[in-house]
Parts: sequence; C-alpha cells; structure tokens
Amino acid sequence: MCAFREWNGRRILWTLLGLVIALAIAVALARYIGTFLFAIFLYYATRPLQRLLERHVGHPNVATTATILLVILPMFAIVGYAGFVALNELDQFLAASDLEAYRSRLDPYLAVVRNGNVAQLRETLGSETGRSITSAVRRGLPGAFDRLTTVAGFVVTVLVRFSLMIVFLFYLLRDDWKLNRWFSRSLDDDEDVLSFLEAVDDDLETIFVGNLLVVGVAAAIAAITYFGLNVVASGGTVVATPVLLAVLIGIGTLVPAVGMKIVYVPYGLYILGLALSTPMPLWQPVAFFVLSFTVVDTIPDFFARSFLSARSGVHMGLVLLGYFLGTLAFGWWGLFLGPIVVVLAVHFAHEVFPRLASATLST
Repeated sequence: MCAFREWNGRRILWTLLGLVIALAIAVALARYIGTFLFAIFLYYATRPLQRLLERHVGHPNVATTATILLVILPMFAIVGYAGFVALNELDQFLAASDLEAYRSRLDPYLAVVRNGNVAQLRETLGSETGRSITSAVRRGLPGAFDRLTTVAGFVVTVLVRFSLMIVFLFYLLRDDWKLNRWFSRSLDDDEDVLSFLEAVDDDLETIFVGNLLVVGVAAAIAAITYFGLNVVASGGTVVATPVLLAVLIGIGTLVPAVGMKIVYVPYGLYILGLALSTPMPLWQPVAFFVLSFTVVDTIPDFFARSFLSARSGVHMGLVLLGYFLGTLAFGWWGLFLGPIVVVLAVHFAHEVFPRLASATLST
C-alpha cells in the first residue's frame, strides 16, 4: 500500500469509497443509535466481569454468554415482577368497578366453553342475549384489531431493538481485542493516539461501572430500608412492593439532576394521600419521606459517587453535566452519549490541545 502515501488518484478513489461505506453504516445505525449507545454502556459496565470470567473459564464465548445472562436475567425478573404487580392492580380495579357486572354476565358463556358443551353454547348464542353479544363483538372487532396491531407492532419493535442490542454487546465483549489490534496496526502503533484512546477507554469503564455500582447500592439500601419500615409500621405495610420500588429507585439514579426523586417523591405523595383519606397513620408517609431522603438518597450518592470520582480522571461535576446536557440535547440516549463526549473532550483538552497549540504558535 505504498501508493497510498501520496495523494494520487488511487488514494482519492479509495478514500471516497471509504467515506461512502462509512456513510452507509451511519445511515443504517442512525435509527438505532440509542440501541448502540446502550450496548456500549453495557459493554463498559460488564467488561470487568467478562474478563474475570474469561480468565477463570478460558473460553471467550462461554464467558461472554454468562456475562450477558447475568445482566439480562435480572432485567427479565424486574420486568416480570413489575408486570405481575400491574396485573394484580388491574384485577383489583376491575373487581372494584362497574366492569365486574360485565364479567359476571360473560361468565356463563365462558363456563360453557370450559365445559365443552357445544350444543349449549349454540343454544345460548341463538338467544336474544347471545345475538346481542355477538353483534357487539362484531361491531367491536375492527377497533380491537387496530389496537391489537398497534400493540403487536410495539412489541416487535422492542424485541428487534433488544435483539440488536444483545448482538452489539456480545461481539463488543468477545472481540474487542481484535478491534483494538486492527486499529493499532492501522495507525502504525502511534503512541500519542493510542495513549489518548487508552485513557478514554479506562475512564469510560470507570464511569459506567460506577453507574452500575450506584444503581445496585441504591436498590439494595432502598430495599432494606423499606422492608425495615414495613416491619416497624403497625396496621399494614407502608410500601406494598418494596423490591420493585427499590429497583426502580436504583434505575432512577441514572436520571440526570432529579435522580431517584423521580420515583420516591410520587410514591410518597401517593401514600400521603392515603394517610389523609384513610385511617393510615400520618407518621408513616412522613417516615417514608425522611428515610428516603436521608438514607436512600444520601448514602449511595455520597459513598458510591465519591468512590467513582476518586477513581476516574474526569471531574464528577463534568460527568453529571454530561448526563444532564446530553439528555436535554439528544433525548434518552443522550444519557449514554453525554459522558462519552465529556471524557473525549477532557482528554483532548489535556493531552492533544496543548500540543496542537504549541505547534501552531511555533510555526
């Protein structure tokens, strides 16, 4: 490839081809940039675990698969538990509302189907009541089909993005060393560029692992605190679903500026409303607010984030600013892009800009 060292026609053509390929890849990833950035976040957050497993197992495929399962399975557990709680609340709502009358009217028809008495089913559908229900079902089918199509489209979109994220994450974890080796050889092992990228890589791992640490610590402290509050409270529980609320609080720590307050403040207002309208003691929502603010919200932020700030080469205030501005500028996926931009900017300012400025002034 010695011919590429001069700007001749061949080098220009190869450069244009490379730009076209890069543009095609960028267009393909544009719609899924959030999925890709989320995969990068999970890559840095789980890379230490994957490397630890690979050292003990000795097989990258097994270590990578085990790492993904350790991350994904808890997500499924959280979603399943949240769905169970939501269905339970929906069942209680239907039982307490006027819809219970419709359930009782439809129960004979469901019983006929369960018993397998087809003749009785045909006789029932032939009656006036059966004809009215059949007519109502026919009238409602188009709208129900439209709603079903919308829901199915949403589910398919979520599954596609989830599968794409898993693919990105798997190959980043398993083959990152190949990408690193190819990039180093392409740059002829340029020490300045490689040291810059290594510093960025190390800080991104520290920041994203620290984020995962804060989520876990906050969720654990919240669960212990709310279980303890339920034990102390008399006449019923204060927090009906402490595990689910604790996990949501942990995830809430990723929200810039507001943090976990986006979860526990609305819930606290809800139980405060219950205390004002039911025999629930008023001290229980007050205790919930006090414990949430002093214990759940303070300890993870003070210890975990302080530990993160001490290990990272980037000031914690700049990282938080990256979260906040990234989310405002780009939407939800700015939550992952913001810190990446901040780390790149800080290391560029520390390592690259002084050399560029010095070289410019000396010419």
